[in-house]
Parts: sequence; C-alpha cells; structure tokens
Amino acid sequence: MIRCIDVAADFEDSIAGKVHGGRRTWVAVKITALLPDAHALIKLSSHVLNTRPRLSIAFPGSPHPSDLNVLESGPTSAISAEDIAAIRDLHSDLIRICMRAQERGVKIIIDAEYSWYQPALDALTLSLMRRFNKLDSSETSKVQPLIYGTYQAYLQRTPGHLAQSFADAKANNYALGVKLVRGAYHPHEIAAHAGVSDKRSLSISPDPQPPVWMTKAETDQCYDACAKVLVKAIKDDLLSTGAPAPTVGVLFGTHNWASCGLILDELVDSGLAHKGERDQVVLSDDVTERLTIGQLYGMSDDLTNHLVHKTSSNTPLIIKYVPYGALSEVMPYLSRRAIENKSVLGDGGAVVERRRAGAEIRKRLFGGWFAK
Repeated sequence: MIRCIDVAADFEDSIAGKVHGGRRTWVAVKITALLPDAHALIKLSSHVLNTRPRLSIAFPGSPHPSDLNVLESGPTSAISAEDIAAIRDLHSDLIRICMRAQERGVKIIIDAEYSWYQPALDALTLSLMRRFNKLDSSETSKVQPLIYGTYQAYLQRTPGHLAQSFADAKANNYALGVKLVRGAYHPHEIAAHAGVSDKRSLSISPDPQPPVWMTKAETDQCYDACAKVLVKAIKDDLLSTGAPAPTVGVLFGTHNWASCGLILDELVDSGLAHKGERDQVVLSDDVTERLTIGQLYGMSDDLTNHLVHKTSSNTPLIIKYVPYGALSEVMPYLSRRAIENKSVLGDGGAVVERRRAGAEIRKRLFGGWFAK
C-alpha cells in the first residue's frame, strides 16, 4: 500500500504545473486484504454490535468511538486475544498507511465490504477520520478530507448512517469524506441472510429482514436521495465562513446515467454550477475541491466520456478507478468486479457493457471496420 501511495504521488509530481488545481489521485484500501484471516473482523463486528450504544439505525448500524476500546481492554467471550492482536496490528498498519498518504497528499478511500465486516470497518474508518481529517490540528493535512469512508446505498441503514456521520464530524471538528456507491454484494447479502440459522452462514444481522433493499429501484431511490443530501452539504460548506479547509468531500462512484444526470442537475439548481457554452455544466475550483464523480476503469467508458464533455472545470471532475499491480495480481479483482457489477448495472446494463467491451477488443485486434 505504501508503494501504491508513492506511485500515485510521484505521478502527481510528474504533472505538477501541467494541471490546474490540487492532487486528484486517490488510493483505495480493502481492509480484509490486509489481514491473514478476515474472520477476526467478523469477531470484532459481533463484539461492537453487542457493546456499542443503541441507535435507531438499521444493521450494520453506525460506529461509536468506543468500538475499538477492546483493543486495549483485552479478550472477551466474543473475541479472542489472537483476534485482538491481529486487529491491533491492522490498526497500526492503517495508521502507517494514512501517515504516508498525509505526507504525500494522496487521498485514501476505505472500501466497503460485506455487511458482516462492516461494523469493524466502520469503527476503523471512524478512528482514522477523527485523527487524520481533524480540522484544527497542527497536523491537519493539506488535503482535506484525507480519509473517505464508503457508503453503500443498497443498505437500508445508509440515510440514517450518513446523517449520523455528519453529526459526529461536526461535533468532533473533522472533515467527513464520503464515497457514495450502490453496493456490489446484493445477491450474497440476500443468500447469507436467508441462511442465517445455518452455522455456516456469515451473516451476523439480528434483524428479521435482510440489511439490503430488496429491489434495485429502492437502491436507486436511496442513492439519489443521499446524493441530494451530499450536494446540499457541499453548498452549506461553501456558504459557511471561517472554515480553514473543506469540511466535506464527496466521491460519487456510479455507473448509472440517471444518477449522474441528477447530480449535475442538483449542482446547477443549488447554484454550485451554471450552464455555459454548448449547455456544459461549469463548476468552480471550490466545488471540484469537494466533489468528484468516478467509474471503474474499463466500465461505462461511454458514460465517463459523456460526463467529461458535459462538464467544464479547471480541476478534473471525473476520475477512473484503476487497479494497480501486475496483471496476474489484478485479474482476480477484475473478474470479481465484472461478476459483482452484473447486479449493480441492472436492466441489461451488463449486456451493454459486454458488447461494448467486445467491440473494443475487435477494434484493437482487427481495426475499426470489424468493430461495427
């Protein structure tokens, strides 16, 4: 991870002066990949669900600063000394990663994962945000927010969880970093919850209903509602006075044309952007400092190109998420994402993507005439 951060920062340094605005390179961290046995995170998730103060937020809830107290207090019936040691080492590794990111000015995204890991991941993310996104510290990063958590719109908890996150950030004076996605594990969440009585099931939800919305339409509605909340938060941040740095940063991760259109419309309607020549949506540096839209590299490239031509800004607004590593290392990830995104794209979207990818392959092999 340190090497990945350095590569990202070195790339930014190589184009310094050629691109207007601050650094726009991000590094995503998949926490389960940093542990030899990710089951330790499930144990921590179970522990915090049983010990944190109760909130009226659906499973997997919202984090509390006491969630990681067990790392100092010692083992319980729910989590062993070995698990605590592994998570303590993980926490130290994450701090080291974030310190390097702070030094190099590279933003960190903490990936969301299955719901049975999420209480633990939320606890770790909150700890990192409270430290590295602090607004009044002498160690405040030049890039703010530095740490971003991932919010999955297919989880029924997300509107309440997002509201709680804003409240905690305001109360504790740190910048909130939000990556809003739909979520990629819907079939797995449904299956795990259906088999919760089976000892082999990984689900730890105490609720009678699955943690995810049952239909894609409900997920779409949740995503768009949260997007409106986030655009308003950006507007409120820009209207506030005396803030030393942005108090909110948002990355909209979406391959959905309708949601992208809604986000642009909200920006214009709220006065954060205006229509320019050729009906382009024109954004100021203050807005693009706080807002980014992204898609996976190799997916929805037609949407990405549309957004690039539809918007105008000094600082890049649109980014692509690129796996970093040798081909043998990233192919399993790419294959998994292709499978996961079948459920996310919906309405034949996966078929369209497959045809587009096939046409591009034929174009590379045989030239443009055969790709038609």
